Amino acid sequence: MTDIILTQTTKRELIIELKNEILSGITDLLKESRETDLNSKEWLSSKETEKLLKISAVTRWTWGKDGILKPHKIGNRIRYRKDEVLQALIKIESKRK
Repeated sequence: MTDIILTQTTKRELIIELKNEILSGITDLLKESRETDLNSKEWLSSKETEKLLKISAVTRWTWGKDGILKPHKIGNRIRYRKDEVLQALIKIESKRK
């Protein structure tokens, strides 16, 4: 963070500097959070996966069948690794752009 000298600084310049610093901080936090989530070995249930991706159960099932999502059977339950789900989301979003 750089020092801001308030002498000869207009109100508009101060607001712009503060805005830039705040946005920079938020961006850094989001990057750190995304990296932490991508390295997470947390397991998600089907419902949690649907909620995270904002999709229906049918879409989740179809994506699993098409290889977009990778379901893991643990006992008699289906689970999804959070890092794999987020990677699939990033892949889907990059195709849309």
